[in-house]
Amino acid sequence: MKARPLLPLLMFACLPLSGCPSYSVNPLYTDKDAVVEPNLEGTWISSDSSDKEEFVFQKSGDHKYNLAMVNPDTKVRQNFQVHLVRLGDQIFMDFMYENQTINGVKLDDPVGVIPAHVIAKVKISPDDLAYAGLEDDAIKSQSVSKGSPLDYQMAGGSLLITAQTDALRRYVSAHADDAFSKLEHLRRIK
Repeated sequence: MKARPLLPLLMFACLPLSGCPSYSVNPLYTDKDAVVEPNLEGTWISSDSSDKEEFVFQKSGDHKYNLAMVNPDTKVRQNFQVHLVRLGDQIFMDFMYENQTINGVKLDDPVGVIPAHVIAKVKISPDDLAYAGLEDDAIKSQSVSKGSPLDYQMAGGSLLITAQTDALRRYVSAHADDAFSKLEHLRRIK
């Protein structure tokens, strides 16, 4: 994840968290089980009227979406690739940064930064997009308490999940109720 584009992403994925978000080197989805949710497509804004940032989801492949986070005041646009996966009765979003533009001009990526996956639990309805970010504090405490440990490394103060996709999926499935932040909501712009 990039340092500059990360701030709005953190606001989307885990604004209310007491901890910090977790990043993964491996995806949560596989090409075999990525799902489509037609209610996701469209433009969403925060339920908090003071936040003007728009989140625009557009289907871009059989099981893939593009997410553009647009700030109308600063003209900053951050672009992400998004996949949805259903594990049990829950839907999760796996998104990864692609690039950033200001007034349509692409910015260079900082040297030494690698893309990483961010995982969120989501509930999608026609007019409400609820999301909760995977918390690093939950992963650390479960590893210490001998819960369902997940392989990770600390990198520059951020938790980087190093577990393979199958282990990450087992962990997320087992801890869907206790490893994610409180749900926050976006509302659809009609």
